[in-house]
Amino acid sequence: MAKHKLKKIFLIDDDPTQNEMLKTFLLDKFNLDITTFSTAEDAINNMHQKPAFVILDYNLDRVKKEAMNGIEALQKIKSLDKDVFVIMLSGQDKIEVAVETMKYGAFDYVIKNPTGFLRVENILNNIYSNLHHKNMARVYRTATIVLSSAIILFIILSIILKKMGIATENLFWG
Repeated sequence: MAKHKLKKIFLIDDDPTQNEMLKTFLLDKFNLDITTFSTAEDAINNMHQKPAFVILDYNLDRVKKEAMNGIEALQKIKSLDKDVFVIMLSGQDKIEVAVETMKYGAFDYVIKNPTGFLRVENILNNIYSNLHHKNMARVYRTATIVLSSAIILFIILSIILKKMGIATENLFWG
């Protein structure tokens, strides 16, 4: 898989083995600056680092019952940075859970299973592709505006030069 431009990503899971496995997998596929957290509170305290992506476990309060759960963390993260892409990662294979996470701003929902990491890879590739297309559309839009403005200025200049008698309607100047 092609390496992409360096982006900051937070992995938040109370299972350190899960965090390290996903981190190793992603570093093999992408050029990412990955930071792992075992609690959402720690990650939220570091949101000033402006991660582009957050991969967030749904059941964060399994180990520490007083810890913020995945939905609470998702809401807080999105309130701090509405543009961050949050991918929920969970062992919950229930459509209601997936819908709930999407309702609160998750970009996608991935079930922890043997193909979960590959699905995360595909989601990140899709996000990169969409961002690239949006940037290209912005460049084309800007180029169109600049070119249109230049053509309009050329027409205005031609009209002014004709009114001043410097230019004629003749195809040949003179």
